Amino acid sequence: MASLHFQHKKRRKISLTPTPWDSETLYTYKLLRALRRDNPIAGNQVRAAADRVLAATAKAPTRWTRAILAKPNPLPRFNHKKVKKWSRNRNALMKNRAEIPRTLAPIQKKTRLLRRLIPGCRKLSFPKLLQEAHHYISALQMQVGAMTALSHLLSAAPIGFPSPTFL
Repeated sequence: MASLHFQHKKRRKISLTPTPWDSETLYTYKLLRALRRDNPIAGNQVRAAADRVLAATAKAPTRWTRAILAKPNPLPRFNHKKVKKWSRNRNALMKNRAEIPRTLAPIQKKTRLLRRLIPGCRKLSFPKLLQEAHHYISALQMQVGAMTALSHLLSAAPIGFPSPTFL
């Protein structure tokens, strides 16, 4: 009887995130395409395009990527709010004020601030908020690196010199 020998192949470790260089070059390429397509005039338009491209380039669909991509107009609008006139009497206001705690613990203040900073995470539990913050910070670090490299590349080119074809 012939003996059967099975060859065991080593399993490749599959990483969830690609190498930073690959995602950074992909982000840079998509950012340049978006900037050329939109032809932004103001700095906030560049930032909005950079945020949209960052959310689209992110591999894992997280809350902050969905929040950025779901915005119909990512540019801030300056709507003036009307001043409300209070119709309640003073006793009702004082009664409600007594029920609300005046100060929050420092960790609660920082958590509230973190929830406001990360798009789409205002009503998230604390452990999930930390995961989202970790992913958002790593994406922002990649964005800063790519935009720094892009600015160095564009500032080093002579004024009348055409841009490279791969950009």
